Amino acid sequence: MRVVETAIYRRALELVEVGHSVVGQLPTGCGFLADQLRRATASVVLNFAEGYAKPSVAEQRRFFGIALGSAQECLAIFDVARALGAIAPCAHARGTDIADHLCRMLWKFRRAR
Repeated sequence: MRVVETAIYRRALELVEVGHSVVGQLPTGCGFLADQLRRATASVVLNFAEGYAKPSVAEQRRFFGIALGSAQECLAIFDVARALGAIAPCAHARGTDIADHLCRMLWKFRRAR
């Protein structure tokens, strides 16, 4: 199976899309959050894909762990943005729902390896 056919990869791309939407909503002065969210969402997809291609279980787990950490970072970024009043409650809910689901998926996938 190719990485693009996995549910985790597809869900991670959803997170990228939501993150991009949230970045567009952030007011001036929140550029630091925008940059961090762009990097963290991309990191989930890229590290999962790289880990998926690694030959050893140890390498796979390492990259899946990095992807999981980036998904957790996305959760925190959404929370900070909400606490600052920089995003709407519905955007926060959507972002945290996807990121939380992705964290659970990555945790299970990583442990199963």
